[in-house]
Amino acid sequence: MTERPDTPRLTIGTTGFVVLGEDDGAIVVTELAYRSDDCLAVRLALLGPDGQEVAWTFAWELLATGLMFRTGDGDVTVRPAPGPIRGIEVSLLASSAVRVWLPGDGVAEFVRKVRRRADQDVRGIAPALDRELSTITHGT
Repeated sequence: MTERPDTPRLTIGTTGFVVLGEDDGAIVVTELAYRSDDCLAVRLALLGPDGQEVAWTFAWELLATGLMFRTGDGDVTVRPAPGPIRGIEVSLLASSAVRVWLPGDGVAEFVRKVRRRADQDVRGIAPALDRELSTITHGT
């Protein structure tokens, strides 16, 4: 989906730790982004030193629940990070599995801001969703 330039965004930049193996990993710049026109989702981007970006989009509620409990099925799961780091672990499946540890305080603050905006944004897109559902179910 191409983002319109006038779409309100909420972003947080942080440092993540990509788990590469049993005893190996790398620190990577990460960004969490929420857009009002996709108000049920969050985008997690890993930013490489060469400017390349790898990103996943998934339900922001996974971050909220994952601060306390393991959650998610399929390609994205979130849980409190194991070990001494206070944060969350986001496991992402693509062509291979990627695990990213993010600091809990930053994620919790991001979730609080998203939660305040999402209710209003969902009400804003509800008429469009109703029209789309009517078109699908009635073929008009």
